[in-house]
Amino acid sequence: MPTQQHTPSSQSERTEPMYPPDEAARHASGAAPLLKAAWREWQSAFRLRTLWINFAIEDLRDRYRRTSIGLAWIVVSFALFVLVKVTIFGKLSSASGLEFGLFVALGFAAWTFISAMVIDACTAYLHARPWMLGSAVPYPVYLLQTVFRNWLTFGLILGVVVPALAWKPTPWTPTMLWSLPALAAYLLTSLWLAAILAPLCVRYRDLHHAVQTFMRLLFFATPILWLPSMDPGLAAIARLNPVSHYLALLRDPLLYNTLPLESWAVVVAVNAIGLPLGLFVYARTRREVVFWI
Repeated sequence: MPTQQHTPSSQSERTEPMYPPDEAARHASGAAPLLKAAWREWQSAFRLRTLWINFAIEDLRDRYRRTSIGLAWIVVSFALFVLVKVTIFGKLSSASGLEFGLFVALGFAAWTFISAMVIDACTAYLHARPWMLGSAVPYPVYLLQTVFRNWLTFGLILGVVVPALAWKPTPWTPTMLWSLPALAAYLLTSLWLAAILAPLCVRYRDLHHAVQTFMRLLFFATPILWLPSMDPGLAAIARLNPVSHYLALLRDPLLYNTLPLESWAVVVAVNAIGLPLGLFVYARTRREVVFWI
């Protein structure tokens, strides 16, 4: 996210949200006008794509500035994790080395994006505090920045995993193309997650730490280092874990040439609830968040 040095020097820090006066009247007139105003802000933010794209790219550059290999650290750290985990946990799996290696690689790639997206969504507004207090940029710009930055990282990781599918133990079939709508489902989820977590974590600061702790625990309850087929109990845990279904959307078509209909039903239901809920939370918090931050 933009840091303090990016704050425009010509503007002093402001303590009130900068919206047109006519919106202040609409704010008190009911839920429908609130939702319409919130949706208009999202539309404005989408039109400012050059801004949030540049913010995201600059943020990635700042994170790896003055390192020897730069963004390659994303790929190196991912590859080393997969290599170590496959070496250790592969001995405990009944699957072949190739199957288990790709199982872990695909699962951890999806988990890396999901986990980073959830945690970064919690701090999206906090990191953008100087800009939110000193400029009239629509707030969804900072949420889109967070989403796009994590998608750039995800793209680098997929650039390692996809070529590895050349050694997958199953043949290449058209079913593998179902991984593309899976990415679309990931995108929709990342948008409403950011809209919900960013303001709530500003309002309730303990929530950020609670989410971080929860994600660490959830990692072990997600089929990344273990196969659900290993044990009926593990299979039950996987079915109850929504993240498992997100992983299945991407992994099952690519690795097993199967379409996980149950997982698609779960993910569609989650997004059907999450998208309107995200818009509602954003609409109800958009005027107060500047005071919380």
